[in-house]
Amino acid sequence: MSPRIFTAIVAALGTGTAIALQSTMNGRAGAVIGPVHTGLLVNAIGGAMAATIVACIAAVAALSSGAVSPVRLSGHEIQAGRILSWIAIAGALGILIIMGVAFSVQGVGVTAGLAAIIVAQLIAGLLIDRVGGSGSAAIAVDWRRIAGVALMFGGVWLLVPRG
Repeated sequence: MSPRIFTAIVAALGTGTAIALQSTMNGRAGAVIGPVHTGLLVNAIGGAMAATIVACIAAVAALSSGAVSPVRLSGHEIQAGRILSWIAIAGALGILIIMGVAFSVQGVGVTAGLAAIIVAQLIAGLLIDRVGGSGSAAIAVDWRRIAGVALMFGGVWLLVPRG
């Protein structure tokens, strides 16, 4: 296994753990204040934290260069129009995601709720991969990938509480 693949798997496992923890907290908050308020507040607080971090990075970059110039993040200059539109859409989707998680885990529990969310992510991912929508080369949809998603769907069916 290449170091790149190993790192990606470790990152995915860490992300999955964070999603499970966040989903639990969103579900608890959603039960008290409702999923809509939970989605809006979580994203507002997260957005404020992110804006503060970006502002600090921009300030350090401006001070270190001696002039105000485009900020470079991860080796790329910020291209305001295109990047900000992607970020705005992602932020709006983040609100919907948190609302959906808060609602679903209340109804079927964290395990079944996240499993259903993951299956939906896999189905969407197959379609996005097929057209190369993530910026990488298109990946064919073959029987193995379809079977993998079908098996995951079967797992969701087994995890949903009965009665």
